[in-house]
Amino acid sequence: SSGINAEWPLRPGITFPRQEMAILLKVLLLQVTLVFVTPSEILRFPNVTSVNDYIALKPDFSSIKSGFTVCSWVKSSSSDRDSFYFSYAKGSAHNTILVGSSRTHCLLSKCQDRYAFSNILLPGNWYYQCISWKSGDKLRHYINAVEGSLKNSVAVGGSMTLGGTLVIGQDQDTEGGGFVANQAYSGDLYELNVFKKQLSLAEISELYFKGRCASVDQENVALSWSQILSGARHGNIKALHNECVAADVSALLSGSC
Repeated sequence: SSGINAEWPLRPGITFPRQEMAILLKVLLLQVTLVFVTPSEILRFPNVTSVNDYIALKPDFSSIKSGFTVCSWVKSSSSDRDSFYFSYAKGSAHNTILVGSSRTHCLLSKCQDRYAFSNILLPGNWYYQCISWKSGDKLRHYINAVEGSLKNSVAVGGSMTLGGTLVIGQDQDTEGGGFVANQAYSGDLYELNVFKKQLSLAEISELYFKGRCASVDQENVALSWSQILSGARHGNIKALHNECVAADVSALLSGSC
């Protein structure tokens, strides 16, 4: 026949041409897709770095005193210099947690030196980067769910210093400041979350293989991406629509899904 009799949600007896019915089904599928795909934003930090581009927060990290994991989707625009996007400092302990696109620092209560990982992030590519730690175990570092090697074992024992300042996009050399332009982050960040425990390799793998469009279970999250997005932005940081949502919509409307 030339049409389909659609009795719901339309009135009984209305006949729809197949092409229009296909469009209707795509619209309904699109609505479902937008519900289950994370309705979030990417943060883009300028390629020309300065000390003015950052987000400052005073998070409640009481739940991560004995262990934590920081994970983020990272697309850096530079790999030839130190470039840090996560800096947590308290008083003189200005490198309590410091995470960068090419190196990772961790200075907890028993760690006073800088330790570099072998993993280098190539500019212009998305990576899922995680660092995890718990008291009694060393700091662990993962790129796309593959554990990286350490030059030295770091941060065995100790506990997290509470009541500090978190800065996204800069390295704090003093709490809340002391920024250096050539250490500022340039590139994109997405779904940066701080978890309340040291995640296992299996848990990190699950997060990675779900992909950038998947939502993160908030039950074990101490600081969420939505909280970071809600923080006061300084400088020229741009919030962009999640590109994977836009891609899904385009594919649906073009008939390629």
